[in-house]
Amino acid sequence: MTENPLAFDRGELEQFVEEYMKLDRRVQRPKGIYSILRGPRERKYQYTLKYFLDPRKSHGFGYTLLTQFLDCLDVHEFNLSRQHIEIEDEVQIADEGADGRIDLVICGGNALEDYPRWAVFLELKVGAEEGEQQTTTYATADAWQFNWFDSNKVAVEELNDAKYVYVKRDVAEPPKDETGTFESYTWSDLVESFEEGIQDSLFEYPNRSVIQFTDFIQSLKETEDMDSPIEEDELNERLHLYFEHSDLIQQIERANSQFESDFEDVSTYLKDNWVNKLNKKYDFVASGWKTSSASDPKWQKILPAYWDQDPLDSRSTIQLYYRHSPTTTHLRDQILSFRLRLPPKRNVHTAKRHAGQSFNDIFTEKCTAEYAESIQRSLEEIDVDELRLGSASALVVKNYQLDPHNLTESYFEQLDTAVSDFCTDRSEFSRLINGVFEETYREVFGKRPTGEFPGELRER
Repeated sequence: MTENPLAFDRGELEQFVEEYMKLDRRVQRPKGIYSILRGPRERKYQYTLKYFLDPRKSHGFGYTLLTQFLDCLDVHEFNLSRQHIEIEDEVQIADEGADGRIDLVICGGNALEDYPRWAVFLELKVGAEEGEQQTTTYATADAWQFNWFDSNKVAVEELNDAKYVYVKRDVAEPPKDETGTFESYTWSDLVESFEEGIQDSLFEYPNRSVIQFTDFIQSLKETEDMDSPIEEDELNERLHLYFEHSDLIQQIERANSQFESDFEDVSTYLKDNWVNKLNKKYDFVASGWKTSSASDPKWQKILPAYWDQDPLDSRSTIQLYYRHSPTTTHLRDQILSFRLRLPPKRNVHTAKRHAGQSFNDIFTEKCTAEYAESIQRSLEEIDVDELRLGSASALVVKNYQLDPHNLTESYFEQLDTAVSDFCTDRSEFSRLINGVFEETYREVFGKRPTGEFPGELRER
């Protein structure tokens, strides 16, 4: 076996895949594990769903089961595999004075955002009945103790979409939710959806995961008294194929590990060197602009120093900045995402200081009112991908395609293009946004920002 993890026999690989796919698709198993384990079946299903629906877990199904599950619930998310997903069980209501834990919460959205974009709240029932006011309490909760990066709370009003689901046996009563928010699904609905969606590809996944998942499906069928035995596969034959090609499989696994390491190395290199690359062309100091390279690749900033103000003489500053993120996820997607960001969580940005409105409220209001037409005109030549001037966080986003044959150099080149598009005198965008910034600052804090806007970023 060669020492080069990337050197494997393509012909042998093709032969292995062909033989693997020709195997009979029947699984033969002993008594289901759910019939052996102690404890409430509802809790077992809760833990199992959490595991199989999480695309980051080691089961090898990736986003397949989550996608099928959400389709069953009529939750249709475009490009799910490019979203960040968090799943937690036994999630506590965060409202003051309220009590209650819902079985599962699934949140998804952009990893660059400070809060998820959508969520599914799941209450699972197998034998037990609903507690008094249980679903009504869940449906009226304003916030939940849920971890999303630096935040440990998810507010329902911050979500673009929220789905409340009550999963029960087919013969059980529907939820008693007085608000009518919860939608009722049965375990048989999930079984039929899973089997319909993945029956043709199930055996493309790891053997152990296939066995575990089919065991779960069989247990759900027993719960619903469904008379449809699981098809059985000659697993010994599959394992024999594994042993026959074990060297090849191990080489592929090592190659994948090497690729993971390579992406991390490129991400680190870009994070450590982009400032020097831009400094060779642009005079940040003389232009009154500055850069900030954080240790986390997500938080790379470019901004006029004038947009970093301390109106309350505290460590929490008002800040508006352009951001790019050479993360491994963006590198895999071969994209440089350049965005103008208005922090949506800092207290100095969100505290209601002027007629019941915050800095962010007034800023976004001006962007979508008196400044809307001029801002949009200034962006016509830039051809941005997203324009979300009416909400805090990423106000404007443009994605630049990277060259897969040379990720590092193309990243530097596209970053230069992005800076030229947004920050230089090629566009009036920065100057218009500064007008919004100054007017908002004066209204909220009753004074002018310190210093003067330096204008656009200039070349050396």
